[in-house]
Amino acid sequence: MLDRFTSTEKKAIAVALHLTESPLEETEHSLEELRALTASLQYEITRDLIQSRIQPDSAFFLGRGKVQEIKKLLAFDEASLVVIDAELSPKQARNLEKNLGCPVWDRTQVILEIFAQNAKTREAKLQIELAQFQYMLPRLVGMWQHLDRERGGIGTSRGTGEKQIESDRKWIRQRISRLKQELKQVVQERHTQKQRRSNCLKVGLVGYTNAGKSSVMNALTNSELLVENKLFATLDATTRVFDSETKPRILLSDTVGFIKNLPHELVASFQSTLEFVQDADLLLHIVDISSDYSEHLKVTLQTLDEIGANCIPILLVFNKTDLIPAMQQMMIRKRHPEAIFISAWKGEVEELKQKVIHFFEQKMSTTHICLDYQHSHHLGSIYQWVRVDHLDYQEDGIYVTVTAPPAHIERLRNQIGETHFIGEHT
Repeated sequence: MLDRFTSTEKKAIAVALHLTESPLEETEHSLEELRALTASLQYEITRDLIQSRIQPDSAFFLGRGKVQEIKKLLAFDEASLVVIDAELSPKQARNLEKNLGCPVWDRTQVILEIFAQNAKTREAKLQIELAQFQYMLPRLVGMWQHLDRERGGIGTSRGTGEKQIESDRKWIRQRISRLKQELKQVVQERHTQKQRRSNCLKVGLVGYTNAGKSSVMNALTNSELLVENKLFATLDATTRVFDSETKPRILLSDTVGFIKNLPHELVASFQSTLEFVQDADLLLHIVDISSDYSEHLKVTLQTLDEIGANCIPILLVFNKTDLIPAMQQMMIRKRHPEAIFISAWKGEVEELKQKVIHFFEQKMSTTHICLDYQHSHHLGSIYQWVRVDHLDYQEDGIYVTVTAPPAHIERLRNQIGETHFIGEHT
């Protein structure tokens, strides 16, 4: 990112605009979340400010009087950053920075900074850099205009700033193109890996950021993924074997958490990672029961709809039950009788584990196969694609009873031939 978005000071002021037609409580919750986001970047929020208006100011987003108030508070608090709980237009961001004399980050910029800080794999780093440049491109105008005013324009000739903007735009567009190409290559490599796992059942973990998805994955798969009590601690898709005893194998994938007003740049850039969600046979929707869970539920379902994953079966899972009183949990259980309640931190996930296994078991079919000894080499394919319940070597051939999802049985039928199938029941 550009130097103007970098600060060595660690104090900031958080500001939200409350539109009078919407509930004040929503604005307060959103601003509280912005505080948590900014804190994860090691900034101390010295104060929160909320301004009520009928609509945002087209030039400054906030009212001009509020801008002057913030300027005084910046000096008083010795703060060097203002974070706005909204997505600012390039014009609004420029005007605010010019008048306040410090960097101004909107909600999108804060989230981009967190993602850049937490990205570990090559794919995540490419995705973040792409999102950053897509965000930056329309915001170049005005960054060099002050230089032209200081130099003084002559006639109608173009100033230094205008030339620099064109040069920067060209470089950024070229960089965006290269990043997309590199990401395409990474995705192709992952598709090759996906083909090797095509005989497995896939479960995706989804939910609001910091809902405890990594803790759930650790508890279900006996893994040791990094677990941190902060927003967007996990950015990279991670896959583990759900239960080594199940057949076909079940794979569990943990992906990036969702958040209210997730920047469009990130949704677009993380499309390849979100394929893990889109390809799942089942989604575990993890919800932090101690949070503003109704809002988190709504945001996650909206995001699933946006990425085309709203038709995948979902198991609703309330996590962190150890953090709320029993009476409060009882009330939530009545509202959501279909949900599963767990504490991944305490390892209380056995009910969830059995629910996942049962989900796939009830969708499986059992069929019978007879292989003459001339075609015994097909046993390898049978063990690859289905669960073998019974194997009987008789004089006229090998009799096999198998169970698997209908799609796996159909694939096996195409692979070894219809004539070997002698019966089927569900």
